[in-house]
Amino acid sequence: MRGYRMKKRKKRDIILPLACAAALGMSGCGMGVQVGGAVDRGLDMEGYVREDSLQEESSQESSDGGENADQEGASEDAAGYENPFVPDEETMDIIKYNIYVDLNNTVVEVLSNITNYFLVVDTAEDFQFREDAEYSYGYGIAWLNTDILDDAEAVCRQDPAYETLDGLAEEMLPSMREIMETFNAIDDSEYTYEQNQYQQPKENHARLMACLDEFTGYAYTFLDEVDLVADQRSASEEAKMLEEGRLIIYNFSHMLTVSSQILDEIYEQGIDDYNLTELDLTPIYPLFEELQATAAAYDEAVSDNNQLMTESLSDRQVYPGKWNSLLQAFEWMIRQVESGVPYEDPSREYLGGLQHIYVVLSDLVDDYNVIFVE
Repeated sequence: MRGYRMKKRKKRDIILPLACAAALGMSGCGMGVQVGGAVDRGLDMEGYVREDSLQEESSQESSDGGENADQEGASEDAAGYENPFVPDEETMDIIKYNIYVDLNNTVVEVLSNITNYFLVVDTAEDFQFREDAEYSYGYGIAWLNTDILDDAEAVCRQDPAYETLDGLAEEMLPSMREIMETFNAIDDSEYTYEQNQYQQPKENHARLMACLDEFTGYAYTFLDEVDLVADQRSASEEAKMLEEGRLIIYNFSHMLTVSSQILDEIYEQGIDDYNLTELDLTPIYPLFEELQATAAAYDEAVSDNNQLMTESLSDRQVYPGKWNSLLQAFEWMIRQVESGVPYEDPSREYLGGLQHIYVVLSDLVDDYNVIFVE
């Protein structure tokens, strides 16, 4: 059983300042790049050992143990013993999918850094601040963990193959690594940028611009492909749940799916808590009705003792009304939009705001993993 994990989304109305990058005519990513961490299902990476690490350990054991160790290992292989550290194909599929979901989330973080950077820095080829910038250089730039790039590189050529995602990931990783390392350099130098006539910011800016066009050319395509794969996997799993008569887990899963579809629609419209009242509710209403109907079906299923026994669940784990908090959050969000009154301080977690919905939904994702996976 695959677990659920939250997938970050990027608003599509954000226009990245790429015209300057295109004008530079730069497609390469120098600076010594060396390529190596909605709602989606997947296993955690804990306990996963990459194949190259296994090979290194095997090589070390062989050198320590001498010829006898080599002969012993060879006989074990010949006898057909399975290496317990090498996952089977199904587990590898889950691991690989989860890595791509994590890579998706990191892409969103990188795109947010790009947006925040160009709120302060001009898109000219040479480094200079924007005349209308309200903040200092480096404002809003988050440090980025590059471990996920190593994980993605390790699996993108392994089976099972993801026909489109594998190629996209492999082609995107060099420019993505360069941009992430550049932003980390910007983050580290945030309070020393005035030294040497802004020499370090100038170097970081040139380094960023050299890879910006290439990375963003892959980024949104990768995000769209992850969405497509996630939808296909969710539909396949839920169809199997229904076929097997597992109504409780199906309705729980489908409520996560529908919630993800609502959030996808909101973000596709370029909406967040700062412009929530601009949301077009026309496509939201039917999805919310489906969410309500699925919650009612869930309540009916968990009230049936025979269904609980069929799925080996107890009424302490699942119970009617478990989804009331999320239904209320979506309902309040709809009312807020209908009122036409914007939030006074969108940075806070208001009842019915998107931040509040995300928090409540995250708790339910955790519940799903505890009840049905762990």
